[in-house]
Amino acid sequence: MNDLPPASELAHARHTPWWLWPHVLSLEAPVVAVLWQAALAHAHGIRLTPMLTVGLALACWVVYLLDRTLDTYSVKSVAELDVRHLFYHRHRRVLLLGVLPPALVLQTWMALWVIPEGVLWQAVSLALLVALYLASWSAQGSRVSRDVFVSCAGLGGIMLISNMPISSGSKFMLSLLVLGVMVLSVLRQLDIRMGNVLPKEMTAALLFAMGCTTSTRFLAMPETITEPVLECLLLTLLFACNLHGITCREAGLQTDRKHSWLVLGTLVFTLAVFESVKYGLLEHSLRGLALAALGAVLLHSLVQVSRRHFSVDAYRVLADLALIVPLPLVWLR
Repeated sequence: MNDLPPASELAHARHTPWWLWPHVLSLEAPVVAVLWQAALAHAHGIRLTPMLTVGLALACWVVYLLDRTLDTYSVKSVAELDVRHLFYHRHRRVLLLGVLPPALVLQTWMALWVIPEGVLWQAVSLALLVALYLASWSAQGSRVSRDVFVSCAGLGGIMLISNMPISSGSKFMLSLLVLGVMVLSVLRQLDIRMGNVLPKEMTAALLFAMGCTTSTRFLAMPETITEPVLECLLLTLLFACNLHGITCREAGLQTDRKHSWLVLGTLVFTLAVFESVKYGLLEHSLRGLALAALGAVLLHSLVQVSRRHFSVDAYRVLADLALIVPLPLVWLR
């Protein structure tokens, strides 16, 4: 049986608490991305156009829609699905055929007529990496066909990157990332555990952080790459704590040393950035961001310590709230 009877579906819908619907509809990722982008813009003293905010929110939502919908094709029984994935399983035809195409058309229009060219090319590069991520981690079916797709998309992506109007250093880094994803796909074909090479949570966190920093990375025009790299790394570690913590809670793990070390490493790195700004070793714009990230790590640690008192869904909501509650510190610095 692949479908729940209608009565069960109605009962399930009635028992979905109101506070969980933003997660069921995949609205949490766009909210987190937009708020962190706004914080980055304030820290750099730049003003973003409303369309950049809309574009980021829409892009995040589309990626999460695809990711969760593709996940539903890998399960043999709907009993294995959580509340979010059950929603996408039930409505996946409508989402893929009725919602996704208009969203992609709107994104294409914004890319061609609204988004600044510099931001556009960075977004295109990131979209390529996200597509490879979805193909490598989320897409199901024949491994051979998947890896053929990844290989063709990767080679085509490298050719596209070589013709982009971006710096040689950016071309090299993007090409290296594409090649890295292609290698990981080959390793999967050889049955080597991908989690031992590059965990899914870390990859997703890196892509999410790159998306949050895309507009400010272009508009702020930093003199060196140190500041944007540190910003991206700071957010990557923070988002990785969130994603890995949720994964551990969903797996029912009571203790996980990897997660503890990840949180501790993020805390140490954040403190190092904050102290470096304090002593004038780094740009002052990083101070508020480091302070907000520090608050987010501490809140995440509090949620993690108290995780046994919360359901999986409640933990997920609280873990995401921990990412955005400290953001006012950027404005109060």
